[in-house]
Amino acid sequence: MFLNDTEQETIDKAADNEKVHNTFDYYNQVRLIKNQRIAEKVCKYKDAEKFIISNDLGIEESVWLKNGFKKINCEYYYDWGERKSLKKHIKNIVKKIPFAFAFYQKMKKISISPYGDDVYRAEWNGKKYIFIGRLQRIGYRIGLDLQKDEKEKERLDKKLFYPKSECEYITSIHERTKCIVPDSSEYDVRYIQDGYLPPNYSACDLKYIPKNAQYYSWDVMGSRQFQYHKIPVSVMPFGKKLYMPEPKFPEKVKTILVATSGTGDWTAQKNRSDDDLMVMAFVEVARRLPDVEIIYRAHPTWIFPEHVGVNSINRVAEYFEWTKLSNIHLSSNIPNMKVLSFPRSSLEEDLKKADIVFGEHSVSMIDGAFKNIPFASVNLTDRRDFACGLTELGFPNCKNADDIVDFIKNISDKKYQAKYLESVNRYNKMTDER
Repeated sequence: MFLNDTEQETIDKAADNEKVHNTFDYYNQVRLIKNQRIAEKVCKYKDAEKFIISNDLGIEESVWLKNGFKKINCEYYYDWGERKSLKKHIKNIVKKIPFAFAFYQKMKKISISPYGDDVYRAEWNGKKYIFIGRLQRIGYRIGLDLQKDEKEKERLDKKLFYPKSECEYITSIHERTKCIVPDSSEYDVRYIQDGYLPPNYSACDLKYIPKNAQYYSWDVMGSRQFQYHKIPVSVMPFGKKLYMPEPKFPEKVKTILVATSGTGDWTAQKNRSDDDLMVMAFVEVARRLPDVEIIYRAHPTWIFPEHVGVNSINRVAEYFEWTKLSNIHLSSNIPNMKVLSFPRSSLEEDLKKADIVFGEHSVSMIDGAFKNIPFASVNLTDRRDFACGLTELGFPNCKNADDIVDFIKNISDKKYQAKYLESVNRYNKMTDER
């Protein structure tokens, strides 16, 4: 996006704002400018009705209202303003109840750590390692004996930090905002890869890090994205080498798991229409293979309006119901509801049922492979392959419903299996590289 002088000045001011954490104001200004540009183009059409029915997926309501649009509420969308008003209303009610008001006042004084209780410590090669964040995200990849440590949590709360000669502070990429270690050369900070990162994926957000922070990848394949975008990275020295076992090829495929990935306003590389392509492709597969059960697993970010939009999971559930196909459904604990709640079944539960796993660029494919389940990536967009690292190792990449059906039918063929095993061997050889 090319900016005019006024827009560039606005962006520069946002970038220079030292009070803003995680470049929030910078990205917000970009979003406002993007909305204004689009609104101006739409307004050129004289017959435009000028209605706003959603305030998510990157739409900034205030910009469109200034351009003469009117907001209308639709049944399928909830109103963020109403939700905020409801919260304010509840808070006012609580203040009027004597015991509740006392509790409210007490809670206001409590300092809640951004990392909650998730602070762990380990010793390795004569050095401390303090992990901040949810260890369950990537603990299976880390070879340190990390244990919860209240004393280290208290030190962080007091803003007491070890020098880099004594300690390395580590966290996952997705939870790096929880790492409160100051941006000073006195301290050593590492952000660890916590998902499958294709080399051709967007890396803009990965460039905005403190000067004393660097990245750890799981392996050589994980390093490629950082290297492609000229971002310093090293393979995690204390990482576990996870070798892919020989898969258990089913004689007959009974159940497949579709592990979807996240869409977001953070990137133009993948959007909600891509998710729709996946849904429709596997509905077609369900029609062609009525004896195969298809478990469709929505990505966790689908509960956030800023990513896939309001009621995204519900949309898919209603579509599956409309098709009247009994062999395709959402993951067992994903509810058919219109609220922000996501008590979904664990990945392990879904994998136990699956003979094959399909995914876009989801690490769930690899997780399935570690449990002896063959997998294939899916790219229906005619754009660049997000699973290119795996595709280059020889793993199947499906570009349409025909490819998906062929993979399901061919997985019992001995020649096909031999070719797949070659890919597994290449993956394991890559795991040993440093």
